[in-house]
Order: sequence, then C-alpha cells, then structure tokens
Amino acid sequence: YLDQGKYRIAVLDLDRSRPVPQILTSGFLDESPSYAPNGATIIYATGGEGRGSLATVSADGRVENAIESSEGDVREPVWSPYRQDLVFR
Repeated sequence: YLDQGKYRIAVLDLDRSRPVPQILTSGFLDESPSYAPNGATIIYATGGEGRGSLATVSADGRVENAIESSEGDVREPVWSPYRQDLVFR
C-alpha cells in the first residue's frame, strides 16, 4: 500500500461495505508479504540501512519484529510446510 510516498503492508476487510486499508507496517519499503499458514503472522521484506532484511507483523498490526541477518541482502520471504518428521533437540 502506497502511504505518503512509502510502501507499507496493509490489509482490507472485504466484509465491510466500504473497505478501508488498515496499514500494518511502518517502514518505507515494505514488500512481498506472505501470510503464515495459521493466518496470525505476515512475513515481509523491508529495506533499511542499505540492504534488504525481513520482518514480521501480526495480522492485526499490533506486534512487529525484525529478523536479523548478519550478512547479505535478504528478500522474497515465504513460509514452508511444517514437517512432522523433524526432531528438534
């Protein structure tokens, strides 16, 4: 959603007679959103400090989190299927 010259992640409630965008993020170049399989979180690419990084926002916009990367330019986030055969220790 283009908001005052900045690209942000927004949602629309299509059940309303006149949908109004609810802006969820506060960055200047937020793009490539992808909903989590449970619909509770959105991961997206964002520009900042000269390189791309990832961030998440709750579907209601209340909680935003940056995902840190020590190196490189990170783009095009997607969720992967949950594998039940994996064992985490």
